[in-house]
Amino acid sequence: MKTSVPCPNCQKAITLDDFEDFSSPFTMKCPYCKAKLKETKVTPILLIGLIAIIPLFIYLTEILISLLSGIIPVIEKIPLSIVFIGLLYPLYALYERFNGLIMFNKGNLQLKKRQ
Repeated sequence: MKTSVPCPNCQKAITLDDFEDFSSPFTMKCPYCKAKLKETKVTPILLIGLIAIIPLFIYLTEILISLLSGIIPVIEKIPLSIVFIGLLYPLYALYERFNGLIMFNKGNLQLKKRQ
């Protein structure tokens, strides 16, 4: 497992901690030279995985609501997204961490072209 990857612009090491601080894979910047970065090798595969996992998250949230509705009847009136964030966010955080690790270890960082 890699511990760092070099910035394509300044060649300084970007660590996994730096990588976890990026808000999303589409807004990555080098913490040293502030160059905008993009990843092209595994991002398309991860986006396809996201399309597959969204229905699973919706299904799990629906099951959770049906299980808890016998105990807490008001949960049926709460929007699905709020129930997901409130109860299944740790599962989503693990999924994002897994995506970040794949992108860090298998990805290929490149400079974004200026627009």
